[in-house]
Parts: sequence; structure tokens; C-alpha cells
Amino acid sequence: MSNIDARRFFVHVSSQPRAIALVPTHALSDPNGTFLSLRIRRTHPADPVRVELTVEKISSTLQHYSPLDIDAVFGCAGILDYQGDTFVFLVTRCQLVCDLAALNPRQDKPVFRVVQVLALSLTDSIFDSQAVQRMPGAMYDDVTQGEMDIYGVANPCAQMASFLASGAFYFSPAFDITRTMQSQQLSAIATDDPRVNEPDAKFQWNSKLLQVFADFRLLMCGTRARQQFDAAGYVLSLIQGAVESLQLPQSIGAANQGQQAGIACYLISRTSSMRSGMRFLTRGVDDEGGVANEVETELVLTTPSLTLSHVQVRGSVPAFWTQEGLQLGTHKVRITRSVKATLPATKRHFSDLLDRYKRVSVVSLLRLHSTPRDYGGLEAADPGMVSHGVGTSEADLGRFYRVIIESMELPESLLSFHAFDYNQEVRGGQFDRVHVLIRQLAPLLASFKYYLLDNDSQTVLSFQRGVQRTNCIDCLDRTNVVQSVISRAVVSEFLRQTDVVRRHMLDPIVDSISRLWAANGNAISRAYAGTGALKSDVTTSGKSGWAGFLSDASKSLSRLMQSSFQDRGKQSVIDVLLGSGDSCLVCRPVQVYDPYANIIVPRLEQELHKIARKSALNLMLCTYNLHGCPYRGESLGSWLAMSNDRRPDIVAIGFQEVVNLDVQSVIAADTANRRTWEQVLTAEINSQYLKSFGDRADGEFALVSSEQLVGVSLLLFAHDTALSRIHNVQMVKCKTGLAGMTGNKGCVALHMMLDDSSICIVSAHLAAGNSNVSERNNDYHTIRTNTRFQHLYIDSHDYVFWIGDLNYRLNLPNEQVRPLAAAGRLSELLEHDQLQIQMANGQVFGGYSEAAIRFPPTYKYDSGTTRYDTSEKMRVPSWTDRILYKGRNVRVQDYYRDELCFSDHKPVLAQIQIDVVAVDKQQKRQIMRQLYSQLHAADGTASTNVQRLIDMDMPSAGSASSMSTVGRPSLDSRGASIVSTVNAGNPLNGAAATGRTPVKPANMMDDPFADDDDGGIAWKPIIPS
Repeated sequence: MSNIDARRFFVHVSSQPRAIALVPTHALSDPNGTFLSLRIRRTHPADPVRVELTVEKISSTLQHYSPLDIDAVFGCAGILDYQGDTFVFLVTRCQLVCDLAALNPRQDKPVFRVVQVLALSLTDSIFDSQAVQRMPGAMYDDVTQGEMDIYGVANPCAQMASFLASGAFYFSPAFDITRTMQSQQLSAIATDDPRVNEPDAKFQWNSKLLQVFADFRLLMCGTRARQQFDAAGYVLSLIQGAVESLQLPQSIGAANQGQQAGIACYLISRTSSMRSGMRFLTRGVDDEGGVANEVETELVLTTPSLTLSHVQVRGSVPAFWTQEGLQLGTHKVRITRSVKATLPATKRHFSDLLDRYKRVSVVSLLRLHSTPRDYGGLEAADPGMVSHGVGTSEADLGRFYRVIIESMELPESLLSFHAFDYNQEVRGGQFDRVHVLIRQLAPLLASFKYYLLDNDSQTVLSFQRGVQRTNCIDCLDRTNVVQSVISRAVVSEFLRQTDVVRRHMLDPIVDSISRLWAANGNAISRAYAGTGALKSDVTTSGKSGWAGFLSDASKSLSRLMQSSFQDRGKQSVIDVLLGSGDSCLVCRPVQVYDPYANIIVPRLEQELHKIARKSALNLMLCTYNLHGCPYRGESLGSWLAMSNDRRPDIVAIGFQEVVNLDVQSVIAADTANRRTWEQVLTAEINSQYLKSFGDRADGEFALVSSEQLVGVSLLLFAHDTALSRIHNVQMVKCKTGLAGMTGNKGCVALHMMLDDSSICIVSAHLAAGNSNVSERNNDYHTIRTNTRFQHLYIDSHDYVFWIGDLNYRLNLPNEQVRPLAAAGRLSELLEHDQLQIQMANGQVFGGYSEAAIRFPPTYKYDSGTTRYDTSEKMRVPSWTDRILYKGRNVRVQDYYRDELCFSDHKPVLAQIQIDVVAVDKQQKRQIMRQLYSQLHAADGTASTNVQRLIDMDMPSAGSASSMSTVGRPSLDSRGASIVSTVNAGNPLNGAAATGRTPVKPANMMDDPFADDDDGGIAWKPIIPS
């Protein structure tokens, strides 16, 4: 029985209650056979979505299920809750692409392409018919109109199923396809158990969909149960990207052997799931360090005796930048964060690369010189960026990239930067000029080497010591050409040194690799830009002619149409599957049903409290209604003044009416005023910091993020010391005007993690009018209910702050309010404050607090004066501008207003201190596993192997090499280290592969490959013809 046949499953369903069962086809005849059952465990519709997974005996419980009338499936690709229903994605058809062990009859490493996916509901049988596969009007060309199920109802997940079956997803039932060959070896060292699979979450594209299964096997299963679960193959780890293969005739091999041997070449590209998306909608880096179009490409070359693996990566420039889609002949970009504000995310990105590959060589193919058409006016996030010459051209982005790399201050032995203006160098068809770059990189490529394995003894002969990271603006066409040339150079040198093939066959083999790279480039380009790659003829032959020019022109036009009309639909599907973007509006988080939760959670909180590091965080919060007034250079006075003994770590400023709330602004809000304020406030905050602290000032503030909904905006600034602690910044908008149809009223809300504490800041503008109390209350509840981040509501955060023009007034006439305000009898006025009345009655802001108000009403003034409204309307002075908070031990150190005469409001500020905590994730993981292992032992389901596994310092699943997280190796019964080995000698120099030397896992900054013997071979790149 083949490997793939052994892992097929019949699908059975149960209706009372609804459950789906995956039954291994070979287990039906096994008296001890088991199957996997999935069902929803929820007693009330408002409860969280929890899926119960159980492994049950066929002989005892399968009789309660009925077989579904479909062919056997190949496994489960994930679980998704979408539009109020929970779906299971099953791979129903696949296509064999290649076998990585084709030349090794003792192994079986098939790779399959996903061809068809079925989405079954865990709550309803209405979608059980296989007749429904895709929705009408779906986004792929092969979709026909009117495809519905037998009841005429379209499957809500049809688009997601179609995307997974688009031909860009692959899996293997025999090995961990999410990892390179070297990473698989290092992962085996870390886990000390090849039967327990730990996929790389970064390249396991469906890792979010499989989170329920990951939690089940990690927490609910002991070691033996985990091994059995993995061996059953219920779950399919998918990669998105490309898998290309080529087997060369046997007659060309075995130059130094008595037998005729063949050569097989494979090219495997894995797209990162961290920042996946479409071309003009996903650019740059995110706060977690993920970059757009990040692809790890592994070239595997096998002979009957040796297997070579060489890895390269590509990815967008790791800065915060955007680019409009409809640009003909230009590359105008906008950089949205300064160097200082960008550094934390960039460091996270390169820290991940260094952890995986140990050393990184960066090649930027961006233009080095700007052209006049590149400029459309300077756009920068703050004045500090202007000093670095950052504008709107591709060359500006390249310069900014270099500044970021230099600002990281890493030794060149770890991170090197090379700028190569590809378009300029190859101008006039001089594509062989790429060889100039290869010669520059030759010393690095020689030191990086490659992963090499002896197939007979399974001995590692060489590890790859570093990685080449290449990028252009899209990381598509230019990048693919350069990566192809680098790959061919490395393979050429390997074949020359090893004499695996006859010398006259070098060029045919290298040309074959070129064709693999061309196909690879087309696949990556289709996923990111919607068309095949440009310059495919250059990748294949190193030349370009009229046919290539016309093909590129056609593809460029097609990309323009794709970005204009189809990319947003595709991006929405990607966001839903990855749990990113606005998917939280239509998806609920899915959790594994945990019968131990009531026991584990309190104990876990106790243990985490012991290891948590607590620190104080100072915030300066400000709300200001600008009345549509643009900034014209006025003095800001003491508005943002700081106390000389208390520097804020975070400054958040919420504006209302940053533009006039006229019809034109509501339809298409102008962001020019906000952009101006970004620069003005960055300079002003730093000026006030220097003024207050003088020589004691250390570092500066930088803009982290900003967003705008018509007139409402929110700007977040952070001091240098806090920047590295901020991550997962999200900003969302919620409209409340005209019953949620317009954005003249509403909010901009921010979510961020500071260390391991969640913080939410809401800049809001509620309904106006003295008597419209119920409308304001409704606006609050609309924002509170409808504003969602990724699986978090506003009130789900550790700390929540509302800043804004909440528009609550005083229930008193003018003739009473003004004399009392003039006399400073504020407490008498506050007795009639609508907000305090509504809060006391439990109508709004339940659980929130407000500091004592000791300043006069902030609204309404004659613009630019300190006089209350003298217009015909004579509005009643009120405290419309407020700051409210919720959280444990929030300390308000000052709550005040400033006398800035800029609009008809006065700005209100609060100086607040909170406590944030940081928890070591590895320690948390170990504590959780220890707690669950104790329960397994109490239930009699644990073995001594469970505790041994828990006691190990396990690496994170997201780390490919995990060299920085591997702790002590486990010991066998004799006390000897159980680790993988490499050969002390190098057979490339004629040494016999006889002995094995243990590989000791090391820290990232040490040399984990110190046992490798270079053999004194001078590595020189062979430039492919």
C-alpha cells in the first residue's frame, strides 16, 4: 500500500449531535482501529466556538455515524468559523507532483498539489452535498455561474475552498514539507523524536486553521498519543508557493562511478503566512517582523549517493511603506514610519532570519538614482525621515533601507548589505552584467556553502551557514532572475568539485535549473500579482527579445487590471483564512474544547504571576476637536508640555473634526491635515521633551501609527525605550453617522501589545445636540459592539482608554451655567453632567472611570478666543471632551485642559500610569505542558516519556533551526546524548564516511557548524553561460 493510499479517510457524519468523523480507510478491517471525531461543544449561541476532538474506537462508536456519499478524502486542511457557522476543510482531490526520494528506493517522499477542497459545516448538514464547491461570481476564471448545492444555497466558504484548490498549495504525507532539509535535521535534533512532527508555523500556511489540532495534540495528548495522532495523518500541513521538479537522464551521470546514475532537481518555494496578501495591498513589514511576499526557496539536487540543498529567501523591504496600485510607469511609494519607529519591526524580521539561517546577506535590486517622473511631492512620516532624503521614489526606498540596516549596528559577519541597481546594470540588454554581482558575493556564498547529505549513511556532510536575501520593489521579476543566477552558480561549483557528472554535461544541467526557476517565478508571481513573472526569458536563457518584450507588456497590463478589480476580493479571502485584516468582522476564534480548563487556568495564572516581569508605563493621552481648522504655523504653547520628573513612554492624540464635516469630506476625506499634524506633532513632542528634561533627555519620540475616519483621527507616538516593546499594532474604524452609513461620527480605535499587556485606545466623536443623549448612548454601544480587532473586542483588553469629543452636555440653561462656571463652582455643574448621569444609571461605559474634573467646561468657545460662544445659538458650555479608562490599578496622575486657542474646543489631557507585564513564552509553554502532563498522569494516560519531553527545553514551532532555543539534549538509558550526527571527514576530499560525531546544539551567535570541515577547497563561482 502506498503512503498516500494509507492516509486516506472515509467521511462519516452524525446528526444527534452533529459531528464529522475521519475514518482511515485501512482501519475498517483493524479490530483496534480508531477514527477522529469533531463536534462543536457549545450550550449557548453566545458562547465561544469550541471544537471537541476525540479519537474513538471504530468497533464501539462508528455505528452511530453514517457514511457521507463522497470519495475518500486525503485529510483535513483546517477549521474556520465564518459568518456564524463553523466549517471543516477537507482535501478531496490532489495531484502527485514529484517524489523527492525518486533516486532512493528505500525512501518515499511524495509531494502533492491540492486540486479540490470541500467545506463541511460542523453545525448543519445542508452543505453535505458535494455539488456545491464555489460561489457564483467567485474570483477564479474556471468558476461558472450558478454553482449551488442541491437546495439552491451557496456554501459561504466556497471562495475559501476555491482559493485553497487554486493550484498553489502543496502537502506531503511522508515528511515535514514546511521545513527545508536542513531544518528537518535540526528539528529532529531539537525534538529528539522523529515521530513527533513540529511544523514550522511561518511556512505552514494553514497554521491558523489548524490551531485547534495543534492545541489538541500539544495539551490533550501524551507523547504516545501524539505520535499516534501524527502517524494517522488526519491533518495536512499546507505550504503555499511552488514545487517544480526535473529528472535528468541516467546517461549524463556517474562520471567517476562504474554504474550509470541519474540526477534529479527540485525547486520548492514556501510563502510565509506572516504577511501574506496581494501586491499593492500588502507591502513592507508588520510589527511582528513579517514582510510581504516573503518566500523561502530551496533547491534540492539528488544523486543516488548525495543530496544537496541550497536555500535563498526573498521578501519586501522591511520598512513600513505603501504603494498605490494605479500607477502607470512609476514606482511612487510612501514611507509611513521613521527609522526609529521602524527599527523594532526590522530587528524582529532579521532576528528571525538570523535564528533560522545564522547569517544573512542582503541584496537590494532597487534603483539607486531617482528619475523626475518618480516624484509626486515629498511624503514622509516625520521630519526625521526628510533628513535621510526619503521621498516617493524607488531609490528613496532603497536609501531608507540602507539606513535601517546600518542603524541596526550588527557586525557585517552576521548581516551584510549589497545594493545592485539591476535596471541600470542590464540596460540595453546586458543581462550578463548580473555576473558582476555574483563575483561580489562569491566570498559570502563560499562561506555559506550548502546542506549536503550522504544518502547511504544519512550522514550530514555540510550545513548551509547563511542565506542570501534578495529583493526588488515587488520581489518578483528582478529578484527571480538574480536568485536563479545565484542558484546556478552554487550548483555549478558543487558539480565541479564533486565530479558527480561529466564536465561536458554541466551546462545542460544548469540550463535545466534555469527552467525550474522560470516556472518557480511564474508561480510566485501569479500568487502575489495575478500573472506570470516578467523577464521569464531572461531567467531561462539570459537573453530577451521582442517576444519577451511583448509578453512582459501583456503581463504588465494584466497586473494593472488584476490590482484594480480582483485583488481586494482575493485579499479578503486570504485575510479570512489567515485571521488577519478585517476578518475578525466575519470570523470568530475557534478553540479546542478543553475539559481541564477549569483546573488549568487558575493554576496557570498563578504560575505566570510568579514569572511575570512587571513594569510601570507612563501615558500622555490627549483629545482635541480642531473644528476643521488646518495648522498654519501657530504656536502650540504649553499644550504638550511634560513634567520634568515624568517622561511619557506613549503619547496618544485623538483629533475630532480634523477636516470640516461637509458633504465632500464625508464622501472622500482629505488626509492632508492629518499628514501635516503628524510632522508638526513629532517635532513638538520632541521639543517639549528637550525643554523639560534638557541634558537628561535620552532618545526621542517617533510616530508609530496613525489613522483617520473622515474627521476623527488617532496618532500614536512612542519614546525610543518603548518602541521595541510595542508589537501587533492594529487600527480599525467604526462609523456611527446615519445609522452607521457615514463616517461624520464614529471612532478610530487602536490595539497594541506592549510586552504581554493588551492596550486599546479609542478616539471617538459621538452624536451632537444638547438633547440627543440616547443617540450618543447608541453610538457608544455601536462602537463597543462593532469594533473588533483580530479576535478581540474593545472591552477584551487589559487596559482601555476612550479619548474624544463624546458630546455629552449639561442639563442646565445658559443663564445658570455661565455664572457657575465663571465662579469656579464646578461640582454644582457636574451634578447635571449628562455623561456622569448616564454612567451612574448604567446606560453607558460600564466598568469605566474618569478622574475628577477640576477644569472649566471645554466647549463651546468663539474660535481662537477664551470667550464662551457669543453666536446666535449661544451654546451651553459643557464638558464634551473627555478621557475615560478601564483596567487594573490605573493611576491618573493629572487630568487637565490646556488653554490653546485654536478651535472652538479646548484640548483635554491626562497623564496616566499603568502596569504592564512580560512573560517568557518558552517558560509559559513549559508550564502549560507540565500542568497538562500532571492531569494525564492522574488519568493514567501519561507515561514517563511525557515528563521527559516536558522537561526538555523545547524549541518554538515557528523556528526553523531553533538554534537559539534548543536546551540540553535528552539522554538515553546510558546517559549518552541522543542527537543527530555529522561526519568528521569530508568525502569530497576522499575521506571515508565511517565515523559519526555528535552535533551539539548551540546558541545563535555561536558557530553550530564548527565540526564541518571545509577541506581547504577554494570556492569560486562558475558563472553560468
